[in-house]
Amino acid sequence: MTTRYFFSLILALFVSDTVDASQIETQIQRFINNIEIKRLQTLYPDAEISITALNSAAIDYLPECDANDLRIENQRPDAIRRTTYSISCTNPTWQSYLPIEQTILIEGVKASVPINRGEAITRSNTALGKVDISTIRGHIYTDTNPPYGMIAKRTIRINDFITDNHTELPDVIRKGNQVLITARSGAIIVKMNGEALEDGAIGEQIRVRNNSSGRIVYGKVVSDSEILVNY
Repeated sequence: MTTRYFFSLILALFVSDTVDASQIETQIQRFINNIEIKRLQTLYPDAEISITALNSAAIDYLPECDANDLRIENQRPDAIRRTTYSISCTNPTWQSYLPIEQTILIEGVKASVPINRGEAITRSNTALGKVDISTIRGHIYTDTNPPYGMIAKRTIRINDFITDNHTELPDVIRKGNQVLITARSGAIIVKMNGEALEDGAIGEQIRVRNNSSGRIVYGKVVSDSEILVNY
């Protein structure tokens, strides 16, 4: 084998491997753009989504594989931040794994000033900003689902994004308020006057006393003046 032939063979193999690796990288990028980003956009409309391979250099060392025999699968489709793609070939048979990092930025509601515990959350003490959802615990409020009308369950620091972990409904009934007790049993409904024995927000169960009988029952707060009791 001449030196020129040997060098030509080495060059041909190198070029072939580079082309094959480039084809695999192209398939991975198509999978990201056409499958994964579109899938995440259906889950997080209007979000800014980016997906990056954490070890893209490893693709250069993958064996050759025809595009028709290449399979790519997200191993953790429910992941928000990091996941792994399985990359496999059916002919010849091989499998490899590629770590992936995802960034999902959404526009959320944050505190523009410190909000004290028990303070109402309004447009005047909040603002909108971009946040990576992987850094947030709980359900984050957005402009289409704002926390206005809620109160702070604990102090919210300036620039903290607001989630359902920070909020609670305000009490609409106070202890001692006169209320209407609606008792329901099947199709039968009876209404009577009563007195609230504790504070309550919409949807909460509180104790209430029937003014006529003196009986104390638990009922659900359905408005600022009505308690529903089911039998």
